[in-house]
Amino acid sequence: MAKTVLIAGKDMPAGSKFADGIALSGRSIAITSPEVERGDDDGSSGEKSVAITEASGISLVEWHKSSPISSRTLIFSTEATFGKMDEAVLYFDSEWLASLERPLSCGECARGCDELILPFQCLALEILSRFEKKNASGRPGMLVFLFKETPDLVDSMRTPAHRSGGASISSPVVAAAAAAFEIFAENIAVQFGNKSYVNILLARSDMGNETGTSDMEMGKWLASYLDAFESTGAKFDAKTSVEWVKAGNRYGAGGLKLPFGRKKR
Repeated sequence: MAKTVLIAGKDMPAGSKFADGIALSGRSIAITSPEVERGDDDGSSGEKSVAITEASGISLVEWHKSSPISSRTLIFSTEATFGKMDEAVLYFDSEWLASLERPLSCGECARGCDELILPFQCLALEILSRFEKKNASGRPGMLVFLFKETPDLVDSMRTPAHRSGGASISSPVVAAAAAAFEIFAENIAVQFGNKSYVNILLARSDMGNETGTSDMEMGKWLASYLDAFESTGAKFDAKTSVEWVKAGNRYGAGGLKLPFGRKKR
């Protein structure tokens, strides 16, 4: 039976290529959207938020990031559409988010907390809670923290070439949210890595990563990595879960993961 994966963080339509890449593996996909069209007033067309696109097996699920309750609803919507949720990918794309930045202000700092930090944390905890309830005596679910880095203001000062490298430079708000995502992911991997009901994978790319330059290729790589891991019947533990995998690295016999460490200041 095809797996179902929930993708959250890089919302539609920006996340379409990434979803397409994963869909090539045969997975059914629920991907977040800030707002989903509801259909006709008479209800004849149904709610499009739970309508599967037959050609791709991709469904949009609405996520109100500022509402913690919406994180739980997101999971229930995925299960209502596909009957289950086997995997979840939390995708923090710093470059994409940096391209959307607004002028720095107190309001922007508040928005960063409400939309770029709290939602990922709440959703991760809801996913873990759901996996604990549904997979306590069966195959563990898979939670992936996918982190795509881009230079921030400090990087651009120390390495001026970043300013003309074509990538968006993270504002202080996006840079702070990226650091929060990274550290939260690592600590969740340690706290939950030994639990029987979940496997936790940390994966990342940066400007120099060939796979990471294309969301389509990133999606294809991630699906193949997860399939290769599952075929072994192995289980990640806390020690292996906390190591970051570089996008494009192949899962192989040389060890559970090929590490790609945290950026050093």
